Amino acid sequence: MARSSVVVSSLLLVAAIGAVRSIPTGSNRIVGGEVADDTQMPYQVALFYDGRFRCGGSVVSARHVLTAAHCVVENGLVLEASLFTVHVGSANLNVGGHRHQVLEAHPHEKYVAGGHDIAMLVMEDVFTFDAYTQPIELMEDEVPVGSEVVISGYGRVGDGLPTSEALLYNTMYVVEDMFCKAMSVVWRSGLICFDKPGSNGACNGDSGGPAVYDGKLVGVANFIRESCGGDYPDGYAKVSFYVDWIRQFLE
Repeated sequence: MARSSVVVSSLLLVAAIGAVRSIPTGSNRIVGGEVADDTQMPYQVALFYDGRFRCGGSVVSARHVLTAAHCVVENGLVLEASLFTVHVGSANLNVGGHRHQVLEAHPHEKYVAGGHDIAMLVMEDVFTFDAYTQPIELMEDEVPVGSEVVISGYGRVGDGLPTSEALLYNTMYVVEDMFCKAMSVVWRSGLICFDKPGSNGACNGDSGGPAVYDGKLVGVANFIRESCGGDYPDGYAKVSFYVDWIRQFLE
C-alpha cells in the first residue's frame, strides 16, 4: 500500500477545534471522502467543547459515546464535562439533528500521548433511537489485514483547510502491526492502523471518530503522521483490545 512506509515517531491527532490532531494543530476532516447521507452513519456524533467543534465520536448505547482521550484531556487535566455537547441525528452540523449535554467524561486511566487514547462520555439524557440516531456494535475480534474499513468525520478536507459542516466518509484498509509499531514512539498493542493509496485518510477534527468493519466499530481515531492523507497510515485505538474497559461503563 502506498502509505505503508516505516516511521520512527508519531504525531497525535489533536482535538483542538474540532479535529483529529496532528500535534498540536486545529481541525481537519476526512481527506478524499464522500458526503454521507443522514441515515448512512447514525452512530456518528460531533463533539463540541464550549460551543466549538472539537472531535468526533460514536454512539455505543442510549447514554454513552466513545471518543479519543485527547478530545477530553488538555495539559494533563480532564476538561469540564458540562462544557461538552454532542451533535447527533443529522449528517450536517447546521441542518437538523439534536444537541445533547455531556454529564461525565472518562479518559482511559492509562492514557498518555500516543497510548490508550480512548474515552467514554456519559450523557445527561438518553438518546432517542430512530433512523438518524443508532448505536453501533463493538468489534470483539481481530480484523484481518487487508480488510476494508469505513472512516468518517467532520474535520478538514486537508491541511490548512476549514472544517466540514457535512459528514464525510472514506474507505481504508487494515495494515500489518509492523506499520503501527513504526508509527509510535512507544508501541502499544491497543492500536490498529489503516492506509489507502493516494491522498486519503483522517485529518484534524476527525479525532475520536469511528472506523467500521462489517457494521461494527473497530477503531477510534487517534493519530496521523506528518500530514492529512499523506504517505503514512493512520493510527486508531483498537476497540477489540479495549472492549472490557468500554463495557464497564455500559453495565
